[in-house]
Amino acid sequence: MKNRTKNWIIKLFKLTDEKSAEMFEMESKILFCIKQIEKMSELKAKSFDINYQSIYKTKSGFEKALKSNKELVYCFVGFDSEKTETYFSISNQMLNLKEKPEKSTIDFCLQLSTEYCNEKSILEFNRILIDELGFDYGYTTKLDSNFDSGTERKMKKGLFSTSVNILEKDQIWNSNKVEILNGIIKNLYPINYINESHLTNSGQKKIISEFGILSKTNNRIYLWNLTDLNIEYLKKTKRTELKLVE
Repeated sequence: MKNRTKNWIIKLFKLTDEKSAEMFEMESKILFCIKQIEKMSELKAKSFDINYQSIYKTKSGFEKALKSNKELVYCFVGFDSEKTETYFSISNQMLNLKEKPEKSTIDFCLQLSTEYCNEKSILEFNRILIDELGFDYGYTTKLDSNFDSGTERKMKKGLFSTSVNILEKDQIWNSNKVEILNGIIKNLYPINYINESHLTNSGQKKIISEFGILSKTNNRIYLWNLTDLNIEYLKKTKRTELKLVE
């Protein structure tokens, strides 16, 4: 039986209000992400989707469309993804809502086959993105290739396609992620990016400083590395104190 390949899953989140969402330069940030992923993986961006509707097959056509698009809500870029299982998406959801909430998030998700880079490259890539795009929270993990990057659960294989069920817990994170600057944590992963709010609550700070390895990514964000044993223990015993959503 063929060994199943693994993919890196990187998710990063930035809190926005209406003004900061409008000021976020989606066009330049998307092009920056493409450049960094191509540099790290040595893959080429080959398929592009803007705002869930316009699909482009050439980079030049995509770049023209980015320039002329007045409101960039969502972008998906594939790096020959059917062969390489590598793609990313970025969304600025505040721009998609007619009635603007007080807070929303910019969400970045990259799936990248482990064939194309090691952990050291991933950590450096994350650091560059967190600095350049100003992300407030995030994490990185490795999943088997039969897992869905969105839900992080195993996909069901049908006769002609694969699918994954959306569960209630997926919606819970979507409604809670606006609290990422109030100490909320989605779940525990081998690589976690946390902010000062996770270290202002004394109970939360004590656990974070006692388990795993904590180091600074920049002047706002900390990298918190955990082992599988750390994760298992903390999920069983410290869910409430760590403000885990899942």
